[in-house]
Amino acid sequence: MTMSADRTFSTSSTSSDPSATGARVRLFSNAWASGNAAQSFQPFQPFRPFAPADDQAADRDAWRALPPFLAALYRRRAAEHREHPWPRLLAHDWARFFRDGDRMAYETAYGEMRRRVADDLMAYGVARAADGPEARECGALLEDIIDGISIICDQSAWQLPAHNAYVRDTPQLPWPDPDRPLLDLFACETGQLLAAALYVLGDDLPEPIRRRVTGELDRRIIKPYLGDRFWWMGDVDGPTNNWTVWCTQNVLITAFLAPFGLDTRHAVVTRACASLDSFLSDYGEDGCCSEGAGYYHTAGLCLFGAMRVLADVRPDVFGGLWRERRIANIATYIMRVRIGENRYFNFSDCAVKAGLMGAREFLFARAVGDDGMARAAALEWRHAVAAGADTTRTPATGMDRINAVYLLWEAGAAGEMLDEAAGPNHPAGLGGDCVETWFPSTGIAVMRGGGFDVGVKAGRNGFSHSHNDTGSVIVWRDGRPVLIDAGAGTYTRQTFSPQRYELWTMQSSWHNLPDFDGVMQRETPECRASDVKVTFGPEESSISADLTHAWPASAGLRSYVRTVTLSKRDGALTIRDIARGTFGTATMHLLTAEEPKRVPGNAIALRVGDAMLEMRGTDAADSWIGPITIEPKPLEDAKLRADWDADRLWRINVPFRGGLIVEVR
Repeated sequence: MTMSADRTFSTSSTSSDPSATGARVRLFSNAWASGNAAQSFQPFQPFRPFAPADDQAADRDAWRALPPFLAALYRRRAAEHREHPWPRLLAHDWARFFRDGDRMAYETAYGEMRRRVADDLMAYGVARAADGPEARECGALLEDIIDGISIICDQSAWQLPAHNAYVRDTPQLPWPDPDRPLLDLFACETGQLLAAALYVLGDDLPEPIRRRVTGELDRRIIKPYLGDRFWWMGDVDGPTNNWTVWCTQNVLITAFLAPFGLDTRHAVVTRACASLDSFLSDYGEDGCCSEGAGYYHTAGLCLFGAMRVLADVRPDVFGGLWRERRIANIATYIMRVRIGENRYFNFSDCAVKAGLMGAREFLFARAVGDDGMARAAALEWRHAVAAGADTTRTPATGMDRINAVYLLWEAGAAGEMLDEAAGPNHPAGLGGDCVETWFPSTGIAVMRGGGFDVGVKAGRNGFSHSHNDTGSVIVWRDGRPVLIDAGAGTYTRQTFSPQRYELWTMQSSWHNLPDFDGVMQRETPECRASDVKVTFGPEESSISADLTHAWPASAGLRSYVRTVTLSKRDGALTIRDIARGTFGTATMHLLTAEEPKRVPGNAIALRVGDAMLEMRGTDAADSWIGPITIEPKPLEDAKLRADWDADRLWRINVPFRGGLIVEVR
């Protein structure tokens, strides 16, 4: 990116706390109150994420107009499901989370059941609009959907075992209470799915089934939402997170796709507006997702989903909110932390492959007026679908395609995305290779130039999904990883328990940070950076931070300052650490995805891929570095192996005293 002058930011002490933004935001609540001042119960417009599968000519034409490859994909997915029996969830499967901590056995079957219904719905829409042999698939598809709907309605609980608690951060209850439905992420997702079935199938779904589904949605979703109080709704039990918008979006979808009355819908919107305002109040105005790029799909994009419902049903009230700068910042965050196609700076519980962009990113970009992001999303969607990959998944959980409305939005946007992807090249707007960004709410800086993409976290520990990684650096050069963050492994009971930071992926010594006589960072908000200074310039960018208090007092630190400088003209990155204190030896740890190779004749140089790492002490008299060691880290977790396409990572250990300089070329 060419700049005419340096841009400099500084703070005396970065709070890195999105909730510390001053007054509470009332964007949605004020709009709702203002729009209803004259007529409290003005009718809502219909919510139509795409055409239903009915006999209306316009709706049939919409399904027939789908790109042939997409219609074929929907039919193929449904056909693949019918080769297997329906999964069943038993009490034994539920109890496994409490017995041995395993989440995957239950959640895999849970997701497969719902994915099958969603895929069947899309295939049914294609078949219902078709003429000839394809139309004959409707009967089998409808029966399969009714099977799935019935199985889901028969489940005693729609929440996950790992979420079975009514009070935030308390132990999960061993069994669900059928008399008090609990609204977690996936109970709300289930509500959306069944409401979408009512919408897509219309009168093709037998009346007794429709009546049962509507009754279950009222009992399990709407009544608890309006009559109970869950922590994720906001203004109670601490700050909000991705749960707030994820659940709110799906409750709104349920209320407006299922046949609920005006009073009910009005009450749902009122409560939803308060929750969305709580989410925005706890979210940085800069749009940064503190939980990491992987959670953009379930935070920023779910905010989009909730806004899309509200703007569709009351455009006079909510349509203007797309122009708010705060909303635009949330929308475009994902491009500002993008390294390349499905490669992201992965601080917090985020995989480096945070997820392919698709219709929701495209539609969000269109809504806020960012053409560059819309084009990037359209291109990535086209490449992904052409390769048979899925852009409608939820990367944070692996429960892909259980949200039927995401599929309906994809169907509705497919033609426009193809047109955009086929259009002439133009600047990528907020593309991953051209924007340097400082996110003060989280203390994350992104520097780019000279072939480098560099992310630095100068924030704090101890927030939702965070690791003990204050001060850590992620470095990519020419599109290849040099210094990495491993990410998080498969979620288990331990991941969100008091033993979370016993997991190696969460510990500071498995990030690009030192320990001091073996003392690592802690998971408390007091472990933070201060005196942060960030400068972006045409020839050089840098960030410096005082990391003294990022370690506990037992580390023996009197002072520790890290400065990261990117020289774009020279194509070099320098990490300079100056540490003083009563500790004996500091050991710098550097994590790589490729095996470091020693450079012949040079005891302090290593090659990582095509990059050269050179390490030396500072000019201070007491500075020295000890023998460098390299240790492999076998990846026993299947998710981490898939994230890095490898069976091991590598850690470089550099003992030092006083100061250490690491230069990457």
